[in-house]
Amino acid sequence: MQTFDTPSPISATVDITFGNIRFVAGDRSDTVVEVRPVDPSWELDVKAADQTDIEFANGKLVVKQPKLRHLWTTKYGTVEVLVELPTGSDVRGDTANGGYLVEGAVGSCQLKTPTGDIQVEQATGARLRTTAGKVSVDRVTGQADVSGNGEIRLRQVGGGAVVKNVGGDIWVGEVAGDLRVSSANGAITVDVARAEVDAKTACGDIRVGELGSGAVDLYTPTGVVEVGVPQSTAVRLDAHTSAGRVRNDLPASEQSDRTVKVRARSHGGDIIVRRA
Repeated sequence: MQTFDTPSPISATVDITFGNIRFVAGDRSDTVVEVRPVDPSWELDVKAADQTDIEFANGKLVVKQPKLRHLWTTKYGTVEVLVELPTGSDVRGDTANGGYLVEGAVGSCQLKTPTGDIQVEQATGARLRTTAGKVSVDRVTGQADVSGNGEIRLRQVGGGAVVKNVGGDIWVGEVAGDLRVSSANGAITVDVARAEVDAKTACGDIRVGELGSGAVDLYTPTGVVEVGVPQSTAVRLDAHTSAGRVRNDLPASEQSDRTVKVRARSHGGDIIVRRA
């Protein structure tokens, strides 16, 4: 374990071969780094922990291991890295096999792993990548850029968001900026969208609980499309389904303060437009 005086937020980078990475942000004036073997009785894990370098200078923390020539080797151990640092610190992580847990409120958050889940409590901006794992984010105050292969959940995004999923459902609770979301195999659910929405899935339903002031473009070949429209909002609807039916439940004579363009396409499901 190493401790550094950090009276203000820092930039922390963890670059390891195999292992889980945990960042814990809190009201503190120091930064503590702990690297330990996953199995203290396993020689390779102990060696991997011993070979991990920890450096800190000019507000920048770097935790890294030597790069391997071949990532598919079985002759390298697995570690667990814990970084406790001041609230608002920027965090970056890279591992060839492992997951992430970010607790507290961090600044920018950039995490990448081929295999592993990513969980983030709060960040000012997020760029998250996993090719075999789930992603869960409680709050991003700015922009979010997320890709995964499993369930993706974003509770609140204060800016815009780009979300891509190779295989799994996507849920977005509320997004303030423009949303671009796509899934190769899974449903897409957006509870509240304040701006534009472009949502496409190759297999699954698409539901927008409440749209905002921006244009909406929704497409699924094999699912239901459902859109909720707030009071005092009219819709310029462009909808087509090959095997289902289009159902517009909005009152035709109701007065509206604004009009939103909605384009919806489905080959094998219904399209439903209703009041939010």
